[in-house]
Amino acid sequence: MPADKRILFTTAFINGKDDLFDWVGTNIKWKYRFSRPRKISYALRFLKQNIPELEILEYPSWEEYNQALNQDWDVIGFSFYLNEVDKIKRMAAFAREKNIPKLWGGNYGVLTEGLEKILDRSFLGYAEYDVAKYLNKKISNIIHPPIINNLEFGSLNIMRFGVLFTTRGCTHSCKFCQTPKFQPCSELLPLPTLEKVIRYYKSVGVKIIGIFDENFGLRRSHAAEVVKLLNKYKMYWACMARADYVAKQAKAWTANGGRFVGAGVGIESFNSNVLKDMNKKYDQKKILTDLKTIKRHNIGILGYYIIGFENETKKSIKDSYEKLKDLKIDMNQITILTPLPKTQLWNELESKYGIFEKDYSKYDTKHLVWHHPNLSKETIERLLDEGLRYTNPRRGFLRLLYQFHKLLHSSEGFSAYGILPKSIYYTRKFSPDGYKIFFDNNGGLSQYKFNFNAERI
Repeated sequence: MPADKRILFTTAFINGKDDLFDWVGTNIKWKYRFSRPRKISYALRFLKQNIPELEILEYPSWEEYNQALNQDWDVIGFSFYLNEVDKIKRMAAFAREKNIPKLWGGNYGVLTEGLEKILDRSFLGYAEYDVAKYLNKKISNIIHPPIINNLEFGSLNIMRFGVLFTTRGCTHSCKFCQTPKFQPCSELLPLPTLEKVIRYYKSVGVKIIGIFDENFGLRRSHAAEVVKLLNKYKMYWACMARADYVAKQAKAWTANGGRFVGAGVGIESFNSNVLKDMNKKYDQKKILTDLKTIKRHNIGILGYYIIGFENETKKSIKDSYEKLKDLKIDMNQITILTPLPKTQLWNELESKYGIFEKDYSKYDTKHLVWHHPNLSKETIERLLDEGLRYTNPRRGFLRLLYQFHKLLHSSEGFSAYGILPKSIYYTRKFSPDGYKIFFDNNGGLSQYKFNFNAERI
């Protein structure tokens, strides 16, 4: 295939900034709150970093997408999730009207049934190697791009943090998760590229790194080397990982200058039978013990909890909220049990109860989409709202910030008091939403911004 093919990869379009998914705001129900809207596509950043010839659009308006399609493209690719499928169908239909020769799809949304009718090709897993092959290019090792996110309070960007992936994929088989179908093997990101991006974060004053592996520590020896790099550059960091692994490592990660500050861990349910049925190879009593161990090290905890399992009732869910609140976790992400295509859970709920929801935007884990035997759609969604408000009191998140400030002061001394003002200054100066930073072939940096008026040469 010729290397001069023009390819545009885009996410789903958005209807204004309020249409952006908010990682924090969907779980904390305050009038004035912190937020982390999804303005950056990690998948597209990886594609652009490793295949610079590509063009990318991240969460464009419909007008911007329309304008981009005025150029001469050989391929339009869509990166999307299940709740964005209806938008992608509209975008694909419009691309066909513009006579785009080929339409591709990637990310978890391609697991949705019926998309083979609108897409010419779908990519399962991470697609850098396959896309490069289409362009007659060869990738030796994946390069991790710099990715900086902002934590916002209202309209003010108050803190930056660097995003880091150390592995991609997961070898576990939780029955509600699509990853075993999407990327069943675990792919390591090479340590040299991880060090390069950590060094870049350090150079621009980013002090905090979020490790966004689906399960940090899945490859234990590799994770240990990553921790050494984080300590080498004196970075504060948090990760998503199993509670038993975090509890086992917490002392080492926080000792001798270690700056491990937070973990997202799966609680899922207080019913051990439910955990067993979900293929979670973890006893509930052990989770609670591990959470106590983690808290003893003053580590912030984000707990992932699911309501709406088939045997649950209104009373049992309210009782679980009492237990969840008693844990005094800093922040809880509560979701409604949602079947996703190509999962064991989808097949079981479809055959036993039926899945009624046809609007894919409702598959965001905040709506009931299947016929629950004990709870109506209105009841469980009201319970979700009540649970988020009850288990995420305002003081919980403020306590998390206070703990982090204490940790900063213990390691940074009085200079810690300047970190927040500096972060506010740099987030206003450096906006990852306005332009994109990538490593170039010469070892330096290049800025990228889509040119809506470009023409084929």
